[in-house]
Amino acid sequence: MHNESTDPRFSRRAALRRAAIAGGVGWVAPVVLTSSPAAAGVFTAKCAPSAVTATAGFVQTGCTAFNSTIRITISFNGTCPCGGTALWCVQKNSPTPTVSGTSSVFVFSVTISVFTTVTIRGKVALGCTDRDGDTQYAVYDWVMTATDNGSACSVANSISGVTLSNRTLVTQSTCPSLASLAPLSLPPAAPPGARRQE
Repeated sequence: MHNESTDPRFSRRAALRRAAIAGGVGWVAPVVLTSSPAAAGVFTAKCAPSAVTATAGFVQTGCTAFNSTIRITISFNGTCPCGGTALWCVQKNSPTPTVSGTSSVFVFSVTISVFTTVTIRGKVALGCTDRDGDTQYAVYDWVMTATDNGSACSVANSISGVTLSNRTLVTQSTCPSLASLAPLSLPPAAPPGARRQE
């Protein structure tokens, strides 16, 4: 019969040593969060900007028998989850001319031929500073339509909502280029002889 107090197989030190060896077999390396630039569309621990949303409204600024002009205001919304100032850059790419802005409220004008619908395309980027001191931008394509429905000038126009798509994340110190991924297009021409209803 073995005495546990004197047998080295049962000593406290031997028990601890056996536990350490057994524990070493099951040890798993800790997970380390990377500080490398985020892959497109992936949220990381680097304080990626929140999702961006948009609302739009318009005011008619001109109207003739053949076309109308409206001033559209888009309000983009999004936050920086780690605090700090949100950095905005936005651009209308089509129809021409290109119009750019550097705030979350974006204003531009569009002229629409009578009885036609214009597709308006652009890009928007929301930048946030992450925990490493880098600036990370969430970049989206945006699209909406504006219509001259041919009615009397008092009720000539309507617009659609703004649709945002193709979110990508870009790490850089200044606003990324907003010219790509938004094909330029010419506004549709009015049908021959089209004239506003009186």
